[in-house]
Amino acid sequence: MPDKDLIEIRISRIIPAQKWRVIRLITKVWEFPTYMPNVKEASVIQRSHRAMKTKWRVEVDKISLNWVEEDSLALRKNSIYFKAIEGDLQEFKGEWAFRDHPEGTEVIVNVYTKVGIPAIKDFADAYIKDLLTRNFSAILEALENRIISIKYSSFKRGESKKIAGFGIIGHFYNFNHLARCLKMLNPNFKMPSREFLSRLFSITPSFKMYEMKEFKSKTGDATHGCFIVCTFIPDMLTQDMYTVYSKVVHACKLAEKFGVGIVTLGGFASMVGERLGHQISEEVDIPITTGNTYTAALAVEGIQKAVQLLEKELKDLKVTIVGGTGDIGSACARLLSDDAKQITLTGRTKSNLRLLRSELRKKRKAKIYATTNNEKAVKDADVVIAAASTSASILKIDWFKPGSIICDLAYPKNISYTPTDRRDILIFSGGLATSPTPIDTGIDMGLPSPNISYGCFAEVILLALEHRYENYSYGRGKISSEKMNEMRGWGIKHGFGLAPFFWADRSIGKDDIEQIKKASRNA
Repeated sequence: MPDKDLIEIRISRIIPAQKWRVIRLITKVWEFPTYMPNVKEASVIQRSHRAMKTKWRVEVDKISLNWVEEDSLALRKNSIYFKAIEGDLQEFKGEWAFRDHPEGTEVIVNVYTKVGIPAIKDFADAYIKDLLTRNFSAILEALENRIISIKYSSFKRGESKKIAGFGIIGHFYNFNHLARCLKMLNPNFKMPSREFLSRLFSITPSFKMYEMKEFKSKTGDATHGCFIVCTFIPDMLTQDMYTVYSKVVHACKLAEKFGVGIVTLGGFASMVGERLGHQISEEVDIPITTGNTYTAALAVEGIQKAVQLLEKELKDLKVTIVGGTGDIGSACARLLSDDAKQITLTGRTKSNLRLLRSELRKKRKAKIYATTNNEKAVKDADVVIAAASTSASILKIDWFKPGSIICDLAYPKNISYTPTDRRDILIFSGGLATSPTPIDTGIDMGLPSPNISYGCFAEVILLALEHRYENYSYGRGKISSEKMNEMRGWGIKHGFGLAPFFWADRSIGKDDIEQIKKASRNA
């Protein structure tokens, strides 16, 4: 008869590796304490061809469990059996089972134990069951992380076939965007209260939304990738930045699980670590880019094209960069300040503004000004680049003078997408590229067509096509004109280009340009 006092535990996890790799790692128990915080001791006392005797000490919630077990390797059955012969528990035995899975190996741990302490039996049984469940869950998670870390370390040593492809980490830009996408996924979805959905979404882990099995360059080269939703909206950064940071790290680790070569941190995902003074790259093995280099290059190219369309010259124009001390804004400032008549930088932090203004004044031709007053800065500008990282719009469309050029490349937008009757300004979404292969993320990303991509998406795809699996656009102030030119060259090579001008749901055509030119002459 089955022992009614025997506690049963079953835990499983998909580990992205072949069975033999997983089994080999699990049998190296003496290495466990080096990468499993809960395993304080794991040593081999005795070993033969198909069996081991091992000594263990694990700690969860400051409770230590000690035992000595006998392990039998039944590799033909894809199993390892274990049974304690002495220790803190009256009975402790189980099985590690290994099953083939499309994403690697499913590892199943079946545990049977008996605590056997009189008087406190009910409490002790429930507590030890929870403790062992968390212990084996932590072991499986650590095994997965170890497998992944070994894979990326092998790549860094020159085993180039270990990783490939790209990962795109994106997020919804506000609650309404989230709600709209949920409705797109299921038109019959009945929307719950905002409070309920917001709370549920905030505790949902990041997840893979869509897999791109093949992305083809115009050269014929191909790569593959996936789109991962990082489950936050920008407003959450003011509420709990540490939670958002952990979500971004988890999203990167998810990309690692799929074995991609490099990941891009889209939108606010790229700045959360910087705001906390943490480096996401130190917590993950996968190379990271923010996509800011190609985004900045596309923004400058868009400004140059707009100036040409309006038959003007940059040397005669005053340029304002909102969010000028940010990574993209400062890159645009460095490049344009050699050609423009005047550059005005705006930002929230006066010390950062002073530093950048001082740098540009030493090396550049344009007159350089800095201010924290966005309205004042844009009202007199011929050209405005809106690149501030804010969760809501900060610029009003009636601030801009007739004939001006406005490139809004922020996500979410610095200028509200609310319909406007202004036809005397050239306002467009900047930092966007045409793509040689449609990019389907599975949700609405605020773009007019799958053939148009955010610069940060395009950058990571280009890096994958070029097999440049390295921290490319990562870290403040690392965008150089050399890298921007390199990105432009790769874009041309693989069939990416500057996206057509559009604003909200309206494309900008020849008639619009003529109307803006007329307004500019009459201003």
